[in-house]
Amino acid sequence: MRRQCDRNGLGSMTAVLSALFAFLVMHQTQAKNASPVSWISPTAFSPKPLKVASYKGIDENKARTINSVNGSGNQECGMSPEEFAKSYPPLAAWIRNTLTASAPVAQIVASQGFSRLPLYFTEKTLASTKVVLVDPLPIPPLTSMGLARFKDFVRGNADGITYIDTIFLKPTQSNNENLHFHELVHVIQWRLLGPDRFLLSYANGLECFGYRQSPLEAMAYDAEAAFASSRAIFDVEKMVAAKLGL
Repeated sequence: MRRQCDRNGLGSMTAVLSALFAFLVMHQTQAKNASPVSWISPTAFSPKPLKVASYKGIDENKARTINSVNGSGNQECGMSPEEFAKSYPPLAAWIRNTLTASAPVAQIVASQGFSRLPLYFTEKTLASTKVVLVDPLPIPPLTSMGLARFKDFVRGNADGITYIDTIFLKPTQSNNENLHFHELVHVIQWRLLGPDRFLLSYANGLECFGYRQSPLEAMAYDAEAAFASSRAIFDVEKMVAAKLGL
């Protein structure tokens, strides 16, 4: 969901909701050829539990698991379906409002001129995924939503964060192809899991494993490392589906 600029731990950043309006002032250019904003319904939560999804890194040297209740086998770790069902509507509404506010200044990834991304992602993905440059990044007010245990995530110093099909980046990262790759992995995860299953998986991974070792982040970091260190081309969308066991 997000990519930290400090990979060794969570930094400090005060994420304020005024960011939703700040970037409307910072960026005056209307996005061209961007697809309509993606919508998620606050009441779209499906109670169907996640199956235990195994994840192995690209080098196959490590494995992680996560499910709808916990990711470590500890019943005290992770959200219950009932807690998530209560938390999902306000979070979904916040994301929907954030995407709506950002739509006028969003640009599609395909317009950014990166040379390697088209080798790893489909033309459709690059044409439908949007990028918004803004600092600070829009971070949901999880504490006020009753999720105070994620306060470190809210305060974390991130370079980017992704909601559905929109990537939010700090302006200093606009030309960082590796970071775009990382966040595009999250776009595929959102698409394959759906909003409710992605958010539940991400929250439980964050709580049970910590940010860097959470399964969805570990997958994105491992894929990014492979992208950055090798010219070997792989189909990211097929890779994500396989790692999620879908």
